[in-house]
Amino acid sequence: MYLLAPTALRVAPDDFPAQVRARFASELRRAGRFAQLCLLGAQACLDAAGGDGPLAVLWASEFGALHAARAALAEDLARGEAAMPFTFIATQPHLAGALLAQRSHPVTRTACLYLPADAWPSLPRLAQRWLAECDRVLIGCVEESGSAGAAHRSDWCLLQKRPAAGAIRCERSLEGESAATATAEDWIPRVAAWYGPAPLLLRGGKDAWSFAPDA
Repeated sequence: MYLLAPTALRVAPDDFPAQVRARFASELRRAGRFAQLCLLGAQACLDAAGGDGPLAVLWASEFGALHAARAALAEDLARGEAAMPFTFIATQPHLAGALLAQRSHPVTRTACLYLPADAWPSLPRLAQRWLAECDRVLIGCVEESGSAGAAHRSDWCLLQKRPAAGAIRCERSLEGESAATATAEDWIPRVAAWYGPAPLLLRGGKDAWSFAPDA
């Protein structure tokens, strides 16, 4: 399969509301921060990749809608009430897929996975299976800032069946021992910064992937 438009987005928490307004105006004003963060990175990737037509969307996070969970707990517990139903908080990550479908390309299927940092290879592995039924899969790694001073993160890339100008060939590698260790935080930025010509080998856990120029 082929990878296009690896896009690494880092946004300081203080700058985040202004960036969302600048990109989407008032479209996302009722969406939670996590969904906004997903859309900000995903749309930047789609803009860079170009093309059109249906796509699937698959993204992962270690902690999910962290801000929404903390805000809900703080508000309810401060009033001495039981915490709000967590079904609401659980819907926040998945809201991004619906919002993307409303404002962009037709979306055929979506999934948000909760994965530890070294399990990022699950994304290209699952995307490869989805490509048996669709032409393009948008994948991302998204994390809200968990501490003061840390940036929000929304990294995305587009995987597709067919080669295209500037595409990178992406495939599983059997050379796990020689692959560099990568995490959900840095594997897409490392692909974006790589220039070749030698393949880039990255490993998460025991699963290694090769990124090479399309000959």
